[in-house]
Amino acid sequence: MASPVSEIKRPHDVPDKIGKYVIINKIGKGSTGMVYLSHDPYYRRDVAIKVYNLEEDTNADRAQVSRKMFFNEAHMVGMLQHPNIMPIYDAGEEDGKYYVVTEHIQGARTLAAYCRPDNLLRVDDVVEIIYKCAKALHYAHGRGVIHRDIKPSNVMLTIDNDVRIIDFGIAIVSDSEVSRIEGIAGSPSYMSPEQVQSEELTPASDLYSLGAVMYELLSGFRPFRADNLSKLLHQIVYATPPPIHTYRDDLPEELEEVVAKTMIKDPGKRLNSGATMAAELTRVYKDLRQKYDSLDNQEHFDLLRTLTFFHEFSHAEIWEVLRASDWHEYRDNEDIVREGEIDDRFYIIVSGNVSVQANGNTIGTLGPGDCFGETSYVRGAKRQASIRADGAVTILRVSSTLMEQVSSACQLRFNKVFLRSLITRLQGSGGANT
Repeated sequence: MASPVSEIKRPHDVPDKIGKYVIINKIGKGSTGMVYLSHDPYYRRDVAIKVYNLEEDTNADRAQVSRKMFFNEAHMVGMLQHPNIMPIYDAGEEDGKYYVVTEHIQGARTLAAYCRPDNLLRVDDVVEIIYKCAKALHYAHGRGVIHRDIKPSNVMLTIDNDVRIIDFGIAIVSDSEVSRIEGIAGSPSYMSPEQVQSEELTPASDLYSLGAVMYELLSGFRPFRADNLSKLLHQIVYATPPPIHTYRDDLPEELEEVVAKTMIKDPGKRLNSGATMAAELTRVYKDLRQKYDSLDNQEHFDLLRTLTFFHEFSHAEIWEVLRASDWHEYRDNEDIVREGEIDDRFYIIVSGNVSVQANGNTIGTLGPGDCFGETSYVRGAKRQASIRADGAVTILRVSSTLMEQVSSACQLRFNKVFLRSLITRLQGSGGANT
């Protein structure tokens, strides 16, 4: 039986409680404070609690900005209720600690992980993500909220490819009595020209920033880069970014046009709303889906992405594994692997359960996300156990020969996860080499 939350052993630097919330563990650190994991027993949900370090910051100006950011976020409690905006549930102050309570999403990553040329998302995935962001911003703008800090690290991607826009700490809220954070606030690389020049901001500023994010997700490079801030800001106001097709040649022209229209210098000439941007992306997405559906099975990819085995894989790496594999379904009581056989495949259970048998006896069971076939690491080795379907089972069969042709990063990731799963199983009861 699991211990009650109140009895959890915590690291010495983790408080027992913040406000009414019992703390489970520390899960992150930001520029303004710490983030903790808690469980809300009333609503039966995990929550993340961001604590602003206002009293600990010796820099008076920085502490003042943090204080304004807290009150900004506190003002947002319950205001923005959209599936692609991180909900803010609660905010408060206790013993000088100012905190904001939000949704906690297990296993989520920010888009910053997919801004490298060697780890880009598929183009249609980028379009879908930006579409959701555009719809979410349209909703926020309709409620008088301008985010002001749209950037890859402020967009979270869940393991099932859903999106959350986070961190409204420097947002502008119309008709709000909360003091604005004036001057250049935000992340310079993604700022609109009018934001750089401290002009009055409209929703078009957020759309420019979202266009800059899309540019980077598609190319692996920021639209503007310079060796100092002054040069960077000058480029944002006066320069034109290199066309994305100079970095890659597989993008449809229509998609480049959408990016260009969101990054026009004059805010009055940009796409006029998040809804308009989303509509433009919808047309591009339909064409891309037809293209990719003929090359790959999106449904298979979506299923793999939800499995524990693939939680640490980038989207590109999952596609690499999928292309080195075949998809097979087994009936109840059908043999998947027979003891004493030799083959070179690894196996990952997509759905259903299997029994592990040796010498005619059942010695264990495996379920979705589990893997077997580790004797494939040794050429010519015979299977040490049989694997039999326990009901209908879907298996991803990964060819060790084809895996040798995928990227080194993907091979390392696969081997790390596969061997860790094996070690975990061997340390438990009923494990067996298969």
